[in-house]
Amino acid sequence: MQSLTGNSPVVPGAASGTNKFLQYPVMPTLRPAYPRGPWHYKDMHQLVVTYESTAEAVRAVVPPPLQPADGNRVTMEWRRMSEVSGFGPYTEVGHSVACTFEGKPAIYVFQAFLDSESPTLAGREILGFPKRYGEPDLKTVREVLTGTLNYGGVQVALATMPYRAVDLSDRLAEIEQELQTTQLVLKLLPDVDNHTPKVAQLIRVGIYNVKLKGAWGGPAELFMVPHVGCPVAALPVVRVLEGRQHFWDMTLSDGQVVHDYLAVERENALKAAAALL
Repeated sequence: MQSLTGNSPVVPGAASGTNKFLQYPVMPTLRPAYPRGPWHYKDMHQLVVTYESTAEAVRAVVPPPLQPADGNRVTMEWRRMSEVSGFGPYTEVGHSVACTFEGKPAIYVFQAFLDSESPTLAGREILGFPKRYGEPDLKTVREVLTGTLNYGGVQVALATMPYRAVDLSDRLAEIEQELQTTQLVLKLLPDVDNHTPKVAQLIRVGIYNVKLKGAWGGPAELFMVPHVGCPVAALPVVRVLEGRQHFWDMTLSDGQVVHDYLAVERENALKAAAALL
């Protein structure tokens, strides 16, 4: 723990100035909720189920200027993070939609559920990941890799596929490039009046040093239960397209604002005012 005395060490990359409290990455100062990045992920075990959903459900979660890609493709993935610098091990379920942004392929992450507080807070506050607390699990049951997601003790999702059934070693370079597809999130933060938006930005997430160590394919099944607290079933399964397993490393660091909704609103308001003159 860092001391609150005048001898408190300066955190690398912290804000400069005489106010020592600006040295801390985040609240609370006695023990910040998460460390500064970058965060290095090693030996991630990942189960990915890609499925076709309905056009109506996909459109309901994709914000402009993103456009849903052809095929209404949705991905639900389980990641068991075995070794993460600053966070320790945890498990996460991410739910995303295949999109296009400025004419190029992109992945829009619209909800995620984790079993650890620190990466949940860091993901939300820094980059804008739509992370919430949940009870995900990824394990091998006999010959089947099984991903589950519980919310308040109620199982809301179950994914299964044969454990490492089809070796995709001949496609590692191709799949490694897929893992680096532009990933976008919608960062929304209210102002202190609890009504006015303070931040409304589309963020490109910075993923670096991707190293795919293994990949496997095979048939997969995905079952989801409607739940108001964990609405994974809001994007229903029309048909499962593909199941994959990955074993890989990466570094998660910074982000980039690619669209500022509030700035666009201000600009449009100025244009409208000027047109009245």
